[in-house]
Amino acid sequence: MARYDTYGQADDRVVEDLDQGFLGFNNKLRPDLLKAGTLSESNNGRMDLNGEWQPRKGMEIFSTPFSPSVFKLPFRLHDTLPDVATTGDGVKTDYSRSGEVLTINFSGAHGITTGDIVNINVTAGGTVDPDGNHSCTASSTTQIQITISGLDAEPTGPMNVTGPKIDSSTSSSIHASCEFSDPNNAATSYIAAVGTQSTILVKTSDSGATTVTLTYPAGETVPEGSNVVQAFNKLFIFRKGKIALQWDGDISTTTFSLVSNGAYTQPTPISITDLDFASGIATATVSSTSALLVGDVLTVTTAGTSGYAVGDTVRVREVTNSTTFTFATDKADATNKTATVEKAISIGLGFSHMPAPEFGVPHQRRLVVPYQFDVTGSSGSATITDRNILDEAIFSDILDHNTYDRVYGQFRFNAGESDFIVGFHSFSDDQLVVFNRNSIHTVKNSLSLGSSVSQVITSDIGCLARNSIQQIGNKLMFLSDNGVYALDFIDLYNLRGQDVPLSESIQGTISRINKNHADKAVSAYFNNRYYIAVPLDNSSTNNALLIYNFLNQQWESIDSISDNDWEYTHLLVGGSGDKRGVYVVNRTGAVHKYEERSDDSDRFITILGESSKTSIVSASAVTRMFTVGSIDRKKWNNFELHLQSSENNVSNANLEAITENNDGIIDLGSVSQLNGQELAIDEDVSLRGRFGNKRAYGLQFKLTTTKGRPRLRALKVAGAITFRSLQKAE
Repeated sequence: MARYDTYGQADDRVVEDLDQGFLGFNNKLRPDLLKAGTLSESNNGRMDLNGEWQPRKGMEIFSTPFSPSVFKLPFRLHDTLPDVATTGDGVKTDYSRSGEVLTINFSGAHGITTGDIVNINVTAGGTVDPDGNHSCTASSTTQIQITISGLDAEPTGPMNVTGPKIDSSTSSSIHASCEFSDPNNAATSYIAAVGTQSTILVKTSDSGATTVTLTYPAGETVPEGSNVVQAFNKLFIFRKGKIALQWDGDISTTTFSLVSNGAYTQPTPISITDLDFASGIATATVSSTSALLVGDVLTVTTAGTSGYAVGDTVRVREVTNSTTFTFATDKADATNKTATVEKAISIGLGFSHMPAPEFGVPHQRRLVVPYQFDVTGSSGSATITDRNILDEAIFSDILDHNTYDRVYGQFRFNAGESDFIVGFHSFSDDQLVVFNRNSIHTVKNSLSLGSSVSQVITSDIGCLARNSIQQIGNKLMFLSDNGVYALDFIDLYNLRGQDVPLSESIQGTISRINKNHADKAVSAYFNNRYYIAVPLDNSSTNNALLIYNFLNQQWESIDSISDNDWEYTHLLVGGSGDKRGVYVVNRTGAVHKYEERSDDSDRFITILGESSKTSIVSASAVTRMFTVGSIDRKKWNNFELHLQSSENNVSNANLEAITENNDGIIDLGSVSQLNGQELAIDEDVSLRGRFGNKRAYGLQFKLTTTKGRPRLRALKVAGAITFRSLQKAE
């Protein structure tokens, strides 16, 4: 390529412009206003080491979908079935129960074959509701049998038998997910994927993706919009307006149960029949420890021979077994003492059980939940009443997920204003951050609820999506109406809101978020990156993943999967060792590990019952607009591109130049054309080419990968200012 040592008076001087590395992208400003090293677009790219831009690693299936009690295709829909034959009284239909088996007789041939699914509807007669879809056995042409687990009484009344009904209770969708760490094994980590009729634990600490199925109590399902969290070594599934489900965390037991519900029962006195003091530890023997939890404060109501005074308090140190617990004591060593103690008794409005919340957050050994519903009635037959109050929260007792103080533990935020709670976050220095839709608050000193105080952080911004909230170092990240914001630690751990969103530089993307479905946004933090999945344009599901790189302090990429059926339903960080990473759970229940493959392919499952799909990672980078520091028209001459292939793959890419005024696209060919062949594994090249003396004000360079994961290291362009009219440019 020509080089000149000097220029004559009439020569057009060639001027060069270059980027020697890349740190982030910005689509708010015009491309010609961007600084060197800033891209105008980055799709499925990473800017990690050495300031290089490179396509991300591919996604891999970690665990295949599961379908909790859903229909397997093909199944038959019976449009018409004969009536169930009557017994002669004209009311009771001809069916009978033997154990868990229902035998149903029809007035004519039913046309049902063994294995078909039918729906029955009848007045229930026991604790297990027989209504719903069931697989059946055709015992004769006019008789079928159905086995219903736990059926403990014969139903009563007329029975209606039809083909299967498809509704929300038979949906195969995954409604919530979280990481679960086995409290009895520090090396064991699971992803809990919550379905309509069961929860699956996917073990991430081994390569086999071992699964454990957790079932729900008879007649209980989990609807859309539910949430799950690990707290107190348990898993809780929150179902808005329904009693929450709990699992004790013991892998040997695989059934959820309902949390205690109905009207709250005040504790009864606990008689200690044998109290031994030894080396500052008191061991108490009682009839049952079922009502005790570690951390419970017990008040002495009868001193007995213990040496304590009535009104003294002790705190449960350990629940040793079903009849023994311990607490710290200052009494001298002694044996065979007696006393009577009692758990705290409520005042005023009294205690309540968990109030059927939509979600919950562990905070300072308590569980914090929205207080929208009242739960009354009797245990097992609770009455749930909507209070129609959306801006109240309530705190549980310490280490007790199901005792809530409606005097000291209840807080209301923005009373009298049109606002409602979106989410909570347990922050440092005993601060619970409460995210409302249009404001943000804190509750301080929750260790002692009687002296807790709440205050407003800001009434200017609120949170759109509960699952967008992440704490990253000294920041709390979340999605608001105006973009992604960050609350900062300032002034000795006081929280302050920011005037400008962290996402200001990608406002072009933020403005594309579908606000009607933005509440579905989910997020995760891993490897110094904040990942937030959002619905862009007209999508009703999360079809894009925005990534902020904290090391570069810039937005790094907009990720997507090349499939219209794909969605980022749930994001979470799980696993240990080399299994730790970002996992994506989609609606099918399939668990995918993000950025797991070393090649340029994504492998995933989007449709239940179908095989996996594979697509190429569609990665591209568009540079800033090069203008060589002049608003004059240039004659663009040549470019030089530094590329290096990935360490594991042969690489190739298409190259284009995008010009402005005159507008156009210059096809620069492919890397293989300029190089004579594709880039070999880890090959480092400097490619040179020409623009063909295209005249334009500015020029952008676009690289679109077609094979492998090539690293874009540097780019230089050269052009000459050729138009110097003092009147106008055409």
